[in-house]
Formats: sequence, C-alpha cells, structure tokens
Amino acid sequence: MKFKFVVSFIALAVSCSAVAPAQEKQIDWGSVGGGYLSQLTEGTTGDWTSTHGWYVLPTFNINRQVGVFADFANLYGKDENVHVEFYGVFHGFGNKTRLTPFIFTGPGYIRASSAGTISHSLGWCGGGGLMIRLTRRLSFETIPVEYVINTANGNVGNNIVARAGFAITFPKRRSSDK
Repeated sequence: MKFKFVVSFIALAVSCSAVAPAQEKQIDWGSVGGGYLSQLTEGTTGDWTSTHGWYVLPTFNINRQVGVFADFANLYGKDENVHVEFYGVFHGFGNKTRLTPFIFTGPGYIRASSAGTISHSLGWCGGGGLMIRLTRRLSFETIPVEYVINTANGNVGNNIVARAGFAITFPKRRSSDK
C-alpha cells in the first residue's frame, strides 16, 4: 500500500509539472533539506512529552511558487521511536530577497514503537517556515511552526513540531551552461 501511495505521488508531481505554465525566469528543480527536529506531543491525560530527532525533506518545484514534498523523519524519546512519512504540497512566497517564506500541508503515515508495542496511524501536517539563501545552492531552512495530527489507537493526537537544518538546491541548467 505504501509503495502505491509513493508511486501515485510521483505520478501526480510529474503530471502537474507537465501542465505547469512556462516560466520566463529560470526556476530550480527543487531541493533536499535535512536537520534537527523537536516535537511536543499531547498525551491522553493532557500531559505533554518531548521527543527529538532528524528529518530529510526533498522537494520538487512545479512552478516558481508551488511544489510537492516528501517528508521523512525519525523521533526518539524515552523508550520511544517514531517514524514519520508525509507527502504534500507547498507554496513559496518568492521575492527578490534571500528570504523565502513558505506554507505546506499534506497527509502521511506514522509508525510509533514504545516498550515493545508498535502502532500505525494516519496523520496530517500543516505549517509554515522560512528559507534563508546562503549561497546559490545552500540555504538555511527553518520550520518554527508545524502542527501534526495523528489517529493512533482511534484517538486524535496533537503534536507541535519545530525544525532547523540546511537545504541543497538543484538548479536547472541554463542554455548558456550546456
């Protein structure tokens, strides 16, 4: 089932890029980001627990403002390990500065293991962040606000996530670069 979802996601991205309007200016193919992430999770009794981990976030630009992403993360806490996969769309608010704010949303899959018990649930993420271009190919990526909802054990779980890391951009070649 997971394989079919990933294949469908890639097919959607390719078909959307085929019908995207031609751009006058050069756009990048996308980027691959990665770094540290911290998550606060609301427990069933109302208490909040903290987990930390890493993420990898590849993106593909459909046009100058819209793109798709695949988010892979691992979180670790006391006797707890959480694997997360989200797939969705983002909108970048491009401008002529080195700062590019963006928003994103998408569904996903969460696998959590704690004290020998493994649970699987569907999830949804949404949030906003900022890319700070350091060089043509390297950016600092921060996502200070991300909300993740999961459906583990039939309960709705609330999670607040913050991320910081770096992204490598893959520019398209210009005709003069060939």
